[in-house]
Amino acid sequence: MSLASELLYLLFPNRCVLCGNKSTFLICEDCLSSLNLNFNRCSRCSSPIPSKEGLCSFCLKEKRYFTQGFSLFNYKENKVAKIIELIKFYGKFGLIDFLDCFKNEIKNIDFWGNIDYLIPVPMHPRSLRKRGFNQAVLIAKKIGKFIDKPICFDCIAKTKLTNSQVGLSMNERKTNLKNAFRALNLKKDIKAVAIIDDVFTTGSTINEIAKLLEKHNIQSYFFTLASTPSAV
Repeated sequence: MSLASELLYLLFPNRCVLCGNKSTFLICEDCLSSLNLNFNRCSRCSSPIPSKEGLCSFCLKEKRYFTQGFSLFNYKENKVAKIIELIKFYGKFGLIDFLDCFKNEIKNIDFWGNIDYLIPVPMHPRSLRKRGFNQAVLIAKKIGKFIDKPICFDCIAKTKLTNSQVGLSMNERKTNLKNAFRALNLKKDIKAVAIIDDVFTTGSTINEIAKLLEKHNIQSYFFTLASTPSAV
């Protein structure tokens, strides 16, 4: 959002947070309709790829402990990145409701019927106190209403305070997250779950949780709002 748009929104709240035009919702209809769901996806992790079919470079090279995943948007789209930024770093929780416009597309994701619970990616308690909320929990609550699936808030805990993953290589990300999560209250009836997060980059976080769950004979899928592109 430009400085002018930010000032307009502060002075006149009934304006789109993305473009500054008048809007009854936080995001105007024009901006919502411009969000693109149709892009070439990796058949395993849903990351944007150049070709119509195939696997991304990470899924080709790395062992994936999750079965399949789906990311709604391409994170490289500026409006998508801005929405996530406003939710994650500026606490604009109301923006989560923009997913209502994509309810049918989300409900039609084919692996929902395989899962028993949704598990939002947990934050370390210190990080949670600092931010005040976990955006993955907010996303999971919205998705849970769409697909009528329960959420397990305390199945997995993050017990290691890690550095930010931003700017780290794949190997650095894996090292950073090693032994970062712990299984706590895994219910006996869980056979498969969908891990919920905001952005899928290399998949290190979700893969680490899926690896942990595999040790308990639990199959993992995942859903994120967006995914960063990867070359084939």
